[in-house]
Amino acid sequence: MRTFRKLWQHPWQNWGLLLHAAALTVGIRTGLAAASLSHMTRGLRRVATGLPQTRDATPRYRRRAAWAAHAVGRRLLPERPCLTQALVLQYLLLRRGDDAAELHIGVTKDEDDTLQAHAWVERKGHVLIGGMDAPGTYERFEDLGEKMEAANAP
Repeated sequence: MRTFRKLWQHPWQNWGLLLHAAALTVGIRTGLAAASLSHMTRGLRRVATGLPQTRDATPRYRRRAAWAAHAVGRRLLPERPCLTQALVLQYLLLRRGDDAAELHIGVTKDEDDTLQAHAWVERKGHVLIGGMDAPGTYERFEDLGEKMEAANAP
């Protein structure tokens, strides 16, 4: 009940963004269950950039979109919401013409030597969603590929 009271106090603009983020969250999570990540990212990019752009992504909009993606993902996806949240935010920003936001996926080992994966979105070196410490904690896949190539080079 507390969540609904808190939600009720938000400005009306946030309601539309929350509903949009909720629909995207359900669609993206369903799509990830049915298709590969590369198919999903290409499809989302094609749809987001193919539709007419309504407005530019301002810094305020970026913060609100990140908040909405996080808030909805946290409530609808109790386990492992980071990839879906990151894709929702990236889509929302692409719809506003902001293609500088990049999806990153990384891995790290926990205390039990188990690999843990995480996804986050950065824009010009600033983490928008996924935790400010993600770039330092997780080894990005693209960085990992370069390190493996260097280690295997003669």
